[in-house]
Amino acid sequence: MDKILKVAKRLKTFTLEDIVMFCDINAVTAGKFLQKSENIKPCGDKFEYVETIKTEDKFKIFDKNIPCKNSDITVADACNIFLNLCKNRNIKLKTVKAYKTFINAHIIPYFKNFILKDITVSDVESFRKCMQYKQISERRIKNILTLLNQIIKHFQNEGYINKTCVFEVKRIANIPKRQIQILTPGQLAQLFQITNKKYQYLTPIVQNLILLKQPLNDLLTGSEQEKKHLKRKIRKDFYKVKQELGLTNYIFDDLSLCNIDN
Repeated sequence: MDKILKVAKRLKTFTLEDIVMFCDINAVTAGKFLQKSENIKPCGDKFEYVETIKTEDKFKIFDKNIPCKNSDITVADACNIFLNLCKNRNIKLKTVKAYKTFINAHIIPYFKNFILKDITVSDVESFRKCMQYKQISERRIKNILTLLNQIIKHFQNEGYINKTCVFEVKRIANIPKRQIQILTPGQLAQLFQITNKKYQYLTPIVQNLILLKQPLNDLLTGSEQEKKHLKRKIRKDFYKVKQELGLTNYIFDDLSLCNIDN
């Protein structure tokens, strides 16, 4: 049929007989083609060739729908994948470390037996109440829940799980800032009694922190890995010391504000 168009384009105006003669084609076949062609229109008892101008598309619709994999990925695996993604993105090292702490200390221990797709908003609410029961600060709870929401959203947007757990962490009241506490001479004496009896390695560390007024990391010796291990041990043991002293919201570094002469 390309031959018909070439002849029609050359003749401009023509009859059916012209096409049959020049193209050596059956009249019925030629007639059907002339009636259906976009380039040919009737003009009285003849036909006329019309050049159609093709316009290029400036836009294209791309299908961005992601088929849900409905993966059975666990919360623990999802958290580890998310952490690795954070390391490869332009996220501050300090922020990644905070994420890792929130995940290993709170999210994974609570959701360790959960499949990510099975988490509901009700489960998230129970998680919040559990953290409140442990007397974790409201500000920290908010940050942990916000991180959990980021993880869930990531795997929803990537098509691993359906969007069955959609929530927002929204502050409905002002969260008071933590008040810095300075231990009384009596509390400080009790603290040393506890460390001397149960955690002897802590005593000189506490004394140096109070006397030298330096960050804990500067007071410790050894490699970064050794410091990291020791700091984890200090935080863990000092938490037990705080419980004995009845200090629910006290931070180890606040000891630098104390005066050992008291």
